[in-house]
Amino acid sequence: MVSCNHVFTFLFLYRYLRLVVNLVAFCLHRPIPQPVNPQLTSEDVTVVIPSLQGGGTELLETIRSILLTRPFRIILVTIEAEEARAQLLAKELDCGKLQICSVAQPNKRRQMVRAIPEIETQITVFADDDVTWPSTLLPWMLAPLEDERYGGVGTNQRLRRAESPNWQQRVWGYLGALYLERRNFDCASCMFMDGGLPCLSGRTVAYRTSILLDKEFTKQFTHEEWLGQYHLNADDDNFITRWLISHGQKISYQHHKQAEVLTTLEDNPKFLKQCLRWSRSNWRISILFGYFHGLIKGYAMVSLNVTAWGSREGADDDDAYRMTRLSSKFLEACESRSEECYTQ
Repeated sequence: MVSCNHVFTFLFLYRYLRLVVNLVAFCLHRPIPQPVNPQLTSEDVTVVIPSLQGGGTELLETIRSILLTRPFRIILVTIEAEEARAQLLAKELDCGKLQICSVAQPNKRRQMVRAIPEIETQITVFADDDVTWPSTLLPWMLAPLEDERYGGVGTNQRLRRAESPNWQQRVWGYLGALYLERRNFDCASCMFMDGGLPCLSGRTVAYRTSILLDKEFTKQFTHEEWLGQYHLNADDDNFITRWLISHGQKISYQHHKQAEVLTTLEDNPKFLKQCLRWSRSNWRISILFGYFHGLIKGYAMVSLNVTAWGSREGADDDDAYRMTRLSSKFLEACESRSEECYTQ
């Protein structure tokens, strides 16, 4: 008969054996090196930035850091209410490389899709509006894509700390930094062991444009359902990662100092709301998702139909649009009109 001691011993050994294996894998992982004579350059890259904002210091600094990598073009996709402000930002930068697009409602998937027809380059990089790029980033992201078998490339991420933080910001910043470092650790370990990743993070990620231009991809990306009852518009990076794997595309993770993107996380109690959003996303992917953030995940599991950010001003104004319940009459209509069922 199996006793509680046996169960405890098994779980203890499993946990720390897994840790040791991951540590070894992390130490052995190496990024794909840059080729001596690359076929792809920064001129083959269009950067798409979906944003709720049309201006502001943070967005301005993000665009400036991206411009230093010399991409072919940057497309800022904001909402219609912010489009005029974004046009002023483009005039202020006066770089000739910033194009402004907009959608009616805050919806990252729709914003991404809005930009795709405008892209003329082989490679598309999606970036959040609060990241800072090193000038060395693009050559490292392009290195795996020299191989036609690769469809997507992720990046190493670190927290951009607050300037002159108070003690509360230090505490929340420490938790945020731990989250990102743990993610880097998991990604590098998984990539070494089996070439897989939990997810190609949408904070900064590169894809072959030909994949994004596929009409079937666009249809599935904008019409994803969850449990057959909800039209899901959140979790964009999870969807694309699954799409690449299911369509035979290899993915890569460039864990290197010169491919390290700085990003921001909440440095106040709103950080817990970010954790809640991430947890909902991971529960929607797999009901077997781990044990980290236990209490938060418990609540997330019983509120999976919520997609709220909860941590960014204006982000939740159209939350209901990101996860809309499909009526039975609507689903019946879909059976006979599959091409039109999501255009309403």
